[in-house]
Amino acid sequence: MPTREGTLTDSDRRNMRVVMDRIIPAVDDLPGAGSMGLLDEIERMATDHERYRRSLVRFLDALTMDMSVEVAGGFLALDGEQQDEAIREIENTISGDFSNVLEVVYLAYYSRPDVHKRIGWRTGPLQPLGFTLPPWDESILETIKKREPFWRQAPD
Repeated sequence: MPTREGTLTDSDRRNMRVVMDRIIPAVDDLPGAGSMGLLDEIERMATDHERYRRSLVRFLDALTMDMSVEVAGGFLALDGEQQDEAIREIENTISGDFSNVLEVVYLAYYSRPDVHKRIGWRTGPLQPLGFTLPPWDESILETIKKREPFWRQAPD
């Protein structure tokens, strides 16, 4: 359970890494979100943004207070399917907080260049490799050039 200040305990950090791997598992040579070392970034975002901090604390509180998890000896003692079920239960119980936790995990995960490469996202500046613009067509301005001015002249 996080401290009163909202900082994560070692137990919270271990649980959160496993939760992150359950939410975004490994794919081929790309590790799961929890195994990528994203937790520091998630904690930074939670420190910077109150809604993420509050939701992360509530999520981890719910995870440690879940009776089925506690009876089994803690979240880490559950098998993968039981962990998924515990996460689903939290999602159903505190859906708003779960959505915020999911959002902050996605933000950290999808900011990684190795993830961009894996899913084929091109990163970097939009130009010069961005969208090709058609050549400027001066005829677009013909109609407006024919209009009489409808404004008054500014004094010199």
